[in-house]
Amino acid sequence: MWFKERKYAWFLLAFLWVFGFIGSLGRYVFAYYQPQITDILHVGRTFLGFSFSTSVFISAFSAPFGGWLTDKFGYKKVMIFSSILGVISTSIILTFPNPTGYFIGFGLISGLVGIGASTSYVLVANWFKYHRALALMIVSSAGSLGLAVLTPVFVSNKSWLNWIVAYRFIFIIGCAFIVLSMLIIRLNKNADQKELPHTVGNPKKKIKIDLSYFKNPTLLVVMLALFTCGFSMGTVETHLMAIHQTAHVNDAMFSSALSTLGLLEVVGGVLFSLLLDRTSKVLALSTLYFIRVAAFIFLFFHFEWSPILFSLLFGASYLGAIPGGILVAGEALKNKKSMGLQTGLLILIHQIGGSISAISGGMDFDLFHNYQLLIFVNLMLSLAAAAGYFSIFIVSKQKTLRDLHQAF
Repeated sequence: MWFKERKYAWFLLAFLWVFGFIGSLGRYVFAYYQPQITDILHVGRTFLGFSFSTSVFISAFSAPFGGWLTDKFGYKKVMIFSSILGVISTSIILTFPNPTGYFIGFGLISGLVGIGASTSYVLVANWFKYHRALALMIVSSAGSLGLAVLTPVFVSNKSWLNWIVAYRFIFIIGCAFIVLSMLIIRLNKNADQKELPHTVGNPKKKIKIDLSYFKNPTLLVVMLALFTCGFSMGTVETHLMAIHQTAHVNDAMFSSALSTLGLLEVVGGVLFSLLLDRTSKVLALSTLYFIRVAAFIFLFFHFEWSPILFSLLFGASYLGAIPGGILVAGEALKNKKSMGLQTGLLILIHQIGGSISAISGGMDFDLFHNYQLLIFVNLMLSLAAAAGYFSIFIVSKQKTLRDLHQAF
């Protein structure tokens, strides 16, 4: 046992982290090589935004279906199937380097990879009991640290590290992950089955969506917050590099800002995971979104140090929103029987936000030649999410005081 958790749990976490780190290359390629891709394919930014939006939109609706498949067949099978779809997606992009091939491979097939969106959460729930928020943060941090490390590598070697070479690396990584997943990932048969009776494979499981999801005020706030988070992440992953390029940020500042973003994502993720495990989750999440408000204010006004200041603030708040929202929703619903489907539905809301921001940013640039409107919408949504979580905290405090008063 390590920190009260099984050693194999930490080994699985390390395995997922390593491939998440390397797999962050996919996040980097689309964002950094937008000018190169548009020139080679002879398309505009709206096309790329539409392709990304289509991918995220399909991924959004694949998430709850994939969650149901996870409940039915187990996370290992779904994780492998999702990876196979990723390899097919990359193969199409490499085989047909034209607008049609790119849209089919990146816009359509890669969206289906979203069926595996909830598998890591269910795996963590199956293997971890005392440090779930921390484990979820660690899994999420892989892509962030990968961005921090890979950005200066690609910027300094951009003469030969083009988007085609990057996709070849992604193809190899995907194939390796499939093979190793078959050998390494397994079910924790010693998990508390009373707590998680149907999250590790139930062949008789049927799709059933509880309408209480949409009646619970706490869950409505979580949905708004996850939509906001998706919108913000879509903005950052799709358009942040383009925003800096439009603002004529020099290469040194550009590289430093992106590396800072990745590093702060990890540091902030650790901090918020500790807060989520030890303090009021809704208060921690309210603070997280208020930090994002400040980040988008700096980005909106384009000060000299805006790239670094945005990376510091947004990076610190990047990783806590999704696991925090899922944990708050789980406590509000107290329903452990369909964790995969429940998580998939929440990820659906998150991905819809990312889909809308991706295409909105492309349209914003093609119409106004800047991203100011997109940044402002992010600012207002983050403010609404912060206020929503804070209102839940106030209501819960008032309820606690009333209960104490009645008790005495």
